[in-house]
Amino acid sequence: MTGSGAAGAGGPGIVEQLAGWVLAVRAEDLTPAVRDQAKLLLLDTIGCGFAALDEPSACALLAVVEGSGGASQCTVIGRAHRTSAANATLANGALVRILDFNDYVNARAGDLGGHPSDNIPVALAAGELYRASGREVIAAIVLGYEIFARCKDLMERDSAWDGVTVSGLVAPAMAGRLMGLDRRRLAHAIALSGARAATSTAVRFGDISAAKSIANALVAQNGVQAALLAERGITGPLDLFENPRGMREVFSKGDAAADLTAPLPAESAIMAANVKAFPCLATGQSVAAAGIEMHRRLRGAVDRLKAFRLIIPDTPGLRRQKDDPGRIKPLSREAADHSFNFLAAVSLLDGEFGLAQFDGERWNDPMVCTLMAQLEIVNDSSWNARAPDSYPCSLQVTTQDGRDEMVEVPYPPGFSRGRLDAGTVVKKFNTLTSPCLTQGARDRIIERVLALDESPSCIELMAAVGVEAVGA
Repeated sequence: MTGSGAAGAGGPGIVEQLAGWVLAVRAEDLTPAVRDQAKLLLLDTIGCGFAALDEPSACALLAVVEGSGGASQCTVIGRAHRTSAANATLANGALVRILDFNDYVNARAGDLGGHPSDNIPVALAAGELYRASGREVIAAIVLGYEIFARCKDLMERDSAWDGVTVSGLVAPAMAGRLMGLDRRRLAHAIALSGARAATSTAVRFGDISAAKSIANALVAQNGVQAALLAERGITGPLDLFENPRGMREVFSKGDAAADLTAPLPAESAIMAANVKAFPCLATGQSVAAAGIEMHRRLRGAVDRLKAFRLIIPDTPGLRRQKDDPGRIKPLSREAADHSFNFLAAVSLLDGEFGLAQFDGERWNDPMVCTLMAQLEIVNDSSWNARAPDSYPCSLQVTTQDGRDEMVEVPYPPGFSRGRLDAGTVVKKFNTLTSPCLTQGARDRIIERVLALDESPSCIELMAAVGVEAVGA
């Protein structure tokens, strides 16, 4: 290896301790409930990837990936064409995120938790390239969720750094374990990746761009590349946390060494994941549900409202989202699916909220714009206590004839309460993939995902995932 890479004279630093922790967890010690949860999340994530294949940003990104060449190593969702492990991570990571339909978690402190499933493509790429067992692929996914949650807890709620920054540690840890790196090389992979992972929250606020959808994919791609470099002996700054110019400013809360290497509990972080019922931000799931129910109560008569009010919890993250000008009047698909105003208006008008609600740039529709401008959004701390583990809301309307209606959604559809429902996930997968996959192709993917923990590798699963999608 080039360079000493020493973290300090007092023993291994935080990065090396994290590497040791990642390698110490045994796949066979994961409980059946945890393995089942991971498989359902994997299925949901793959379905989101297929559903995004025709999106303009997905087509552009896939054209770049396919045009860049690279070794035929790993599968891209819905494509017979294979590419390098790093490029497959980028392509699949973007696909699963573009529709904002993949899973979400709440941070343990009760605020925004992010999307750990963004890194499932890392496990698929590294697992396929190194022919890791299905059980090890699942273990990597479980560990990815755990590291993601622990890193998020180390970040300040009002940080200038976006949550995808944590994937700079998560992705190389997942990839390096599946690659069979020893502790030293895995530590260097984490250090190489983490040193350039910091991402500004500008990707998610203001005039929201396509960077929102691919930010984590870029960080994850770099994490896989770092693991491949470390395998060949390239070193990174092992004092990434201890160095005054390192990442401690980003992960500034708590005791990073103790928090990142605490024993893996039986009920690990992956058990807190929820699937989305609607293609929008996590904190908007209840908003869309409330709008749909309000449409039903008003029997669609929403053109004569005197008052239109949304009440959400009072947290720093939700206040930032509520007050962001780019979300109050969205100008793009990326901004619309992050806009409480758009979600409430369109779901109230249509009585449903799915991918079709973005057709024709609905955020520019005069009727939608009128309702968005009419919406008053209020933060109320009483919701914090009533549903502390959720993103709840109340939607209130008053009609011109004086009729008052209120809908409360403490827990939106898809909220798992610690266990995902297999039927719900399979139904969503079939709904998302039916336009581009035959029933036989869908059944093969479902079967191979649900049997992954008993499979010698993920090769058969990736062969099913790599079937050419209709229209691709």
